[in-house]
Amino acid sequence: MAEGRQQEIEAGEMMVSPESVDVSSEDLLLSIQLPQQPQGEKKIKIKISGDATGSHLCDEIMNRLQNTKRENVQLIFKGKDLNLTKTLREQNVKDKGVVRFIQINQGERRQMDLTSRIMKGAEILAKRGEHFEEKYLNTTNHRVENIDLAEGEKVVFLTALILHEVARWNMKRKDYRQALMFLEYAENYFRQCSQELFNSVDNYGVLNLDITWCYLQLQDIQRLVEARERLENAEKYFNQCFGKNQQRLKELEDRSGRHRILFLRLQVSWGVWFFLNQKLDQSREGFCKAEELLDQLQVDDLSVTELVHQGCTTREARLGLRASDGNIGEAKSYIEEKRQQQKAAAQRRRETVHRPIGEGHSDDTCSERNGTSDQINQVAQINSNSSPAAGSLQPPNGETSSPSSTPATSASTGAQSNREDDELLREILTYLPNDIDDYIDMSLEEEEVIVRQYKSNLH
Repeated sequence: MAEGRQQEIEAGEMMVSPESVDVSSEDLLLSIQLPQQPQGEKKIKIKISGDATGSHLCDEIMNRLQNTKRENVQLIFKGKDLNLTKTLREQNVKDKGVVRFIQINQGERRQMDLTSRIMKGAEILAKRGEHFEEKYLNTTNHRVENIDLAEGEKVVFLTALILHEVARWNMKRKDYRQALMFLEYAENYFRQCSQELFNSVDNYGVLNLDITWCYLQLQDIQRLVEARERLENAEKYFNQCFGKNQQRLKELEDRSGRHRILFLRLQVSWGVWFFLNQKLDQSREGFCKAEELLDQLQVDDLSVTELVHQGCTTREARLGLRASDGNIGEAKSYIEEKRQQQKAAAQRRRETVHRPIGEGHSDDTCSERNGTSDQINQVAQINSNSSPAAGSLQPPNGETSSPSSTPATSASTGAQSNREDDELLREILTYLPNDIDDYIDMSLEEEEVIVRQYKSNLH
């Protein structure tokens, strides 16, 4: 099996006769599917009370096995995790039921826990969406007009957008495998939305393009060959929103070049798809269009250097120069305007989580876009073997976003639930940018490398 996947072992043929185990009328006789054991067992029988908890069942299994750590164990019943705190009867576990016993390594456990927290945090933030004013999480169409959605669809749509932003957070850090996982989660939510909504926004088109871009960066040739439908979706929704010749882009109050970069990636992706499918003339055409867009998006290196010497980052300099058609003075004004917008976004973010989590916690946990939790950085290292982006900040005093860091209190269950929700909300906000352009690689190095490589192959 591939490393990093759960070791799930199919049930063996060995059966134990019910007559060989003494079972009272109140007890359950359960078949436990096991990973391969040294003695060759693939299934064991456990007699246990229906009033026993999932934790008690786990203990019974552990007593029969060797060299297995409790924290690396997962019990599955009818496709769902068995709750360790509830009784078997409460979870509808019946006599002669089958429970799968799965062993996972520590890295997988961390990944599963973090993914679960992110999914839940995204839904919490979506339900508080009316208090969250970031442009990329607003239910507006390409003309910046509000779209009236039923509350249920609005929550689903916002959850999709939030998970998409989590994926982009990973794309920015070149962790394309992790990004692809969250893009697929986001797609599942998008597909629950109406076609009418799809036709009025470009989000689903961008999602399809980002998924294809991850295939490309991962060099997943098989899925790239089959990516035509995704590229057609991206092109379809872009054309619906911005016009076939992108004429509606002029109506947008956006000078960053973000949309032009999306069209650039679309042309690059089409060029690769045509090449892999032996359509070489169309591939050349796609890469020629990509080169034209690259030329339009290039900025003067000396102007970038001058702005950097004046206190701007390289990224800010490129963004400002594109927005101002190379005028350094206008670029500085644009950069200052963007900084003020980001500062306001950070302040709104502090206000979004309005309830205190507990003593000793600071609202600064999510005050800046670059402030990510230790837990997030650890998992990113597990998945990509790379460190966080240079200049990223750590939470104050080494705090993490894990619920285990919250001191136990005597508060009611409802209050505890509220604190946990706020903790999850803080955590999910660390993934979201203060600026809509944050995830885009302003250097365009990836695009240039691909164009050069494939044009060389075509020649």
